[in-house]
Amino acid sequence: MKIISLKHFAETGKFGEIGIGNLKNDVIEEFGNDFDYYDGGETQIIKYGWYEFFFWSDTKKLFGIQNDHLQADCGNHDEMILFENQKFKVDTWFLEVNKDFTFKEVTEILNNNKTKFKLEVPYKNEPEIIKFNSNVYFDFSSGFSSWDGKKDEWCEIKINNKEDYILNGIRFFDFNKL
Repeated sequence: MKIISLKHFAETGKFGEIGIGNLKNDVIEEFGNDFDYYDGGETQIIKYGWYEFFFWSDTKKLFGIQNDHLQADCGNHDEMILFENQKFKVDTWFLEVNKDFTFKEVTEILNNNKTKFKLEVPYKNEPEIIKFNSNVYFDFSSGFSSWDGKKDEWCEIKINNKEDYILNGIRFFDFNKL
């Protein structure tokens, strides 16, 4: 069984041996036939747990890898960040089940481990991302949903301080048709 390290992915852009430009069949051969599938017309997605691989339908070439379910905002958070099958297991680096990590905590972890990164604003009025030299990045959420037992309904919680934004996803996309 192979161990796929999220740290290695962040630093290299490779999810194990798989990277942008690999073919869909390469991914299936490397990670196995037991996956969820979505056909969106121009694009297709195969998922191992919540680790998603995005392909162009015409070329079958990989253009994106992500897990955008890192927030511990659900009862089945273990299913969101952990994954293991007969072929591979994900090493979640510093992530923990049922624990959110703030922007401040993530930058401290990376600095303490001497992991190189830069801060970037991807779009106007969007939260900063942490971008690695590989172009893999962490994104953060400035809000989340929470159950209000008194009102018996879901409510939106807004986070105003950037240091308190919650780690949401790890992603790598290259939309060029290789």
